[in-house]
Amino acid sequence: MRPEVAEKTPPVAHRTGVPYAWWLATVVLAVVSAIQKLPCLRGGADTDALATAQCYSDIPLFYVGRGLAAEIGWLGQLPPGFRDLEYPPLINLYIEASAKLTHVVLGTPPDELARRARLDEAQLYDLPGMATEELVFFLVSCAGLLIASLAAVWIAWRAGWVMGDRVTWLLITPIVVLTLTLNWDALALLATAAALFAWQRHRMAWFGAFVALGTAAKLFPLVLLAAGLILAIRARSSRAVVAMTTSFVVVTLAANLPLHLSDADAWGEFWTTNTERQASFGSAWMAARMVGLPTSADQLSLVLAVGMLVAWLVCAAATWTGRLDATLSELSMVFLVAFFALGKVYSPQYSLWVVLGLLLVTRSRWLVAVIAAAETFHYVATWLYIRGFTTPEVGVDKTYWFSVVLRLAAEVLLALVVLRRARRRALHAEAPEPGTVTAVP
Repeated sequence: MRPEVAEKTPPVAHRTGVPYAWWLATVVLAVVSAIQKLPCLRGGADTDALATAQCYSDIPLFYVGRGLAAEIGWLGQLPPGFRDLEYPPLINLYIEASAKLTHVVLGTPPDELARRARLDEAQLYDLPGMATEELVFFLVSCAGLLIASLAAVWIAWRAGWVMGDRVTWLLITPIVVLTLTLNWDALALLATAAALFAWQRHRMAWFGAFVALGTAAKLFPLVLLAAGLILAIRARSSRAVVAMTTSFVVVTLAANLPLHLSDADAWGEFWTTNTERQASFGSAWMAARMVGLPTSADQLSLVLAVGMLVAWLVCAAATWTGRLDATLSELSMVFLVAFFALGKVYSPQYSLWVVLGLLLVTRSRWLVAVIAAAETFHYVATWLYIRGFTTPEVGVDKTYWFSVVLRLAAEVLLALVVLRRARRRALHAEAPEPGTVTAVP
């Protein structure tokens, strides 16, 4: 018999039917996001359009840049001479599938793809019609991201989650449009939504499985497992701990082993890239470096690992001793903010995680407005800096590192608001019965 479920708030009303209005809004956001990226296709990212149109996207650059326009295999089997994909296995698989589907849509003959496999990047780029192929690859990829977004919206609808109102969605719309088709994060967000839904339904094995799938796309869903373990241990629910950890390990192995066995170097590219990279755009460490404080990659990797462990131990101790009474989403958001504050890079699409997670943990319009404004300002400032509009050479270098500091301050404010609410709740909460795990996501 599974443990009884204790609610921190009135039970969520699970909805039925189809969320047509929300689906329509999602389609509009995705389409506008894709259109907004078009000026940066076919070399546009190397022009001032990068700053003036704010149109950068990783997606189209991979088609020629990683040899996807030629004959490719599955699981890391790219043409010789091209760099491996620097993403976790499920994103790699999605990129490969998008390329193969592009070849099918365009009707590219197999012998032509085989011929292209002998060309280098410059030769591929100059092939007649390659601009059209890049566009089709981008649109095919965006179509898949739209499907993932629609599925995530359906999960949120069926779960009965109240994620903001019209005003808050209006506030976050700019950053959602700017980031939704910048990278492949929508795939991991779908797995995250599924994991939260599984937690709400008290399906701990499914919770661990979906966290594993999300982590096999992006690392961020791992914060859900960290938060889930704290809450399950507090409830002294050994069954929940075993179920979520076992399924997480099994699904993680299932998702990673095929790529590792097919091409160990391709599997390790993600870890090598993130371990060896220096402090980069958006990080507190780059802002520090811009004002003269030295940093190193090895030092920062250690700081991130130790910092996340300390954050987990502090939150765990506060929760287990009754000083905090946080939900899964609240603890996860605190860990996510800690990761972003200590990480070596803050890629622009990370803002999508912040604003969507924000709607799960607060209904405060003023807080949403502050966070959305800070994230959007930082996003715009990033591309202005990269394109050279705000650099020391032009005398306005303070704009960029100020945007980093402002964004970090806003995210820390969010974490403090969440922790304060959890602290206040703890002052009036009773300790959970043994074996009782809250279903509030």
